[in-house]
Amino acid sequence: MAETKVCANCNTKNLAANNFCEQCGSKLSNVSPVEKGSKIPSAIKIAKDTLPTVQVVSTVIKSTPININLSSIWLPIFYGVLLLLTIYTRFDHLGSKPHHHDESMHAFYSYQLFKDGDYEYNPMMHGPFQFHGNALMYYLFGVSDATSRYLAATFGVLTVILAMLLGPFLGRIGTLLATTLIVFSPSFMYFDRFTREDAYMLGATFTMVVFMFRYYRSRQPMDLWLASLGFIIAFCTKESIFLTVAVIGTYLFIRLLPWIDVLVAGGITILGLLWAWQFDKTSPAYMPVFMLLLGTAFLYTMFQLFTRWQENLKNGKAENDLWEIVCGLGFEKISWGILAFIGWWIITLLILGILPHFGIAIPMPFSTLMIIIYFGLVFWFGLLWIKNIVPAVTGSIAICSIVFTLLFTTFFTVGASQPDFWSRLHGLFNALYMGAFGGLEYWWEQHDVHRGDQPWYYYLIQLPANELVSFLFSMIAIGYYWLMPALARVSAFFISDFKNGNFYKKWAAWNLFPIFIAYWYLGTLALFSWAGEKMPWLILHPLLPALLLTAYFVGEIIESNPLDYFGQTSRIAAIAIFGLLLSYSLHSAILLSFYHEANPVEPLVYVQSGPDCKEVERIVEQISYDETGGPNPTSPEGATDAERSYHDGIALTIEDKCSWPFAWTFRNFNRRNHPTAITAADNPIILTATESDAVSYPILSKAGYINRKYKMRVWWVPSWFKKGYPSSDINFSLFVDWFFSNFIPLNPTRPDMVDWNDIKNWVLYRQVWSDLGSYNMRMWVRPDLAQKYGFTEDSRSDVPSDYPQVIQAPTPAITSKNKKHSLNN
Repeated sequence: MAETKVCANCNTKNLAANNFCEQCGSKLSNVSPVEKGSKIPSAIKIAKDTLPTVQVVSTVIKSTPININLSSIWLPIFYGVLLLLTIYTRFDHLGSKPHHHDESMHAFYSYQLFKDGDYEYNPMMHGPFQFHGNALMYYLFGVSDATSRYLAATFGVLTVILAMLLGPFLGRIGTLLATTLIVFSPSFMYFDRFTREDAYMLGATFTMVVFMFRYYRSRQPMDLWLASLGFIIAFCTKESIFLTVAVIGTYLFIRLLPWIDVLVAGGITILGLLWAWQFDKTSPAYMPVFMLLLGTAFLYTMFQLFTRWQENLKNGKAENDLWEIVCGLGFEKISWGILAFIGWWIITLLILGILPHFGIAIPMPFSTLMIIIYFGLVFWFGLLWIKNIVPAVTGSIAICSIVFTLLFTTFFTVGASQPDFWSRLHGLFNALYMGAFGGLEYWWEQHDVHRGDQPWYYYLIQLPANELVSFLFSMIAIGYYWLMPALARVSAFFISDFKNGNFYKKWAAWNLFPIFIAYWYLGTLALFSWAGEKMPWLILHPLLPALLLTAYFVGEIIESNPLDYFGQTSRIAAIAIFGLLLSYSLHSAILLSFYHEANPVEPLVYVQSGPDCKEVERIVEQISYDETGGPNPTSPEGATDAERSYHDGIALTIEDKCSWPFAWTFRNFNRRNHPTAITAADNPIILTATESDAVSYPILSKAGYINRKYKMRVWWVPSWFKKGYPSSDINFSLFVDWFFSNFIPLNPTRPDMVDWNDIKNWVLYRQVWSDLGSYNMRMWVRPDLAQKYGFTEDSRSDVPSDYPQVIQAPTPAITSKNKKHSLNN
């Protein structure tokens, strides 16, 4: 029979994989399997049988932890309130904030897909899922600023619901805390209202992880199918899935393989990374040697996994619980099909990825053969799934293949514009290759570009600045669950009788669930800090495991029952600090998402389109509707072509540097062009960048156009130095001097650098200590219209009174997107 754990609190049987009782939420101990019908002696009976009467009551009290009873009545109410709060904070006033540069690109190209069916995967804008998902939202709810963010908000709600499913692993209190932390998180709340792929990526990744946990517990194929669906949606959303898989995959390798194999594979990988770090990247030997080392490490790991898998099958008994799951999947029953599928992808990589570098081109009809084989393999896995043959594996492969194929081929429409049948099939074949390898190739090449030019410690500043409660408690939890057991085991390795001491007995046991979460957190933090591009929205990736680890740790603190005065005081202090920081987190989240959503005093508001963009939109639409009655997609019945053109709205010229967000904002203005430079005063309203003033200003001012200057994008790059002082790059010596001058006053105070007062003013009042920056533009209006609508250069009463004054600062990289991307390309 399956192993079980019996709850000491309510005597309910639970699956052995559970950490907490499903009935009462009490933490389960690692007891031996319990046979059906056996009884667990109560704590009172044990005490009566083994101790003098006078000690019975005190023993029972000491052995029974405090149990906060979240009854079946109140728990659904708590979750219902959190769910309603999530829906409100994710969907309310979604259209009020001007679209960020990246948001406008995603919204616009999703609109192109919705309107014209025109989309082809471009790694620069990440995967196809967000464009198909946004197009679906347009179909269901219409096209607007708000609906362009519905998909992100929906995944924000999904992430909260997924947290509620972790009860058997986090416990009732831990699960409630995890849900609350995600709902109250400033980063999650803000980016769940943001048309970027990271909200979908985190929701899909969390789906994968949650149902992997549940499959570990249940062994039900449905859980593995849902985990696979989460994985493939994440894969079709963003290329950072490779980093996530690297973290989770290495953890599984460590659990499945002996340490000697882990050390060998890890050593070869480290050699490859050192080679990539130190060797000349322009050398012809750079990439071949790097790929050889990484490939060797990967093949060695796969060979060792295959060998141990065979040994476990041969022995008829798995060496641990993970190998029991692997061996129970039934790979051996469909091994030839899996090898054929892997072989197909290797041949595809060879044909489209490697041979072209040597000038070798494969005849186009060969693409047809490859496409036929691919669809045959996918159909075969689907047929096995329907026949219930190894359903967990075949169903997962079929789900991943079907979703991947439909999204990356845009439902088989990629290549439809090609002139002949063979070219269209080759277009489909190339789309499959690009989906699997193209994104990785592109972003690997971009690694050394360092878009954003952020330092390696960027997330170590962003996390405490925006998510202090999770950052602080997760760091303490890592020490508690990981470092202390490691210290105990290392000490026992070097000191022979250390195992007999109380320290070893208390700390030596590993608690694998929080260790996995900690590994996921630290591994993700390390890889995203290593990656060349560091942006505020990427904070979500290490933040999710940090939130889960915090919830598990604080949940254990709440359920603990320390007997000594120091332990009791520490418990109360920890709970009080957690509650205080959690309330501040909610305050920061509301302030960021509803009051400062376009205000650069928030570190997460990065090169954001400023409130001025809404003012530009209002003026253009007012003039357009008054002058033309449009844009109006529904022309009056019987209208001539000229009249229909009239209802396309006023003619606009938008310089290419101002295309984003205005290509999205004015998407319905069909009489719109995006020149790379202004050469004539051709349309009634013209938008230009101030950096082009040398060219555009003489032309338009000579034509009598009236201009008004606006802040198109705004930002704050926190500096080590205060306003009015020259800044320099930080180094270790300067950091030590600053820290021991302004924070631990061992040296004379440095008035030019940040101090406690600056930190306090930002935390409480969002007063920034370094300069704000902006990218500026001009709106030019034809003189007759300017006079008619009162458009002058000095009528700027619309500027919010609390909007921070800008002092020009160096321009950071706009986003992960290439600034040169143009509508004309």
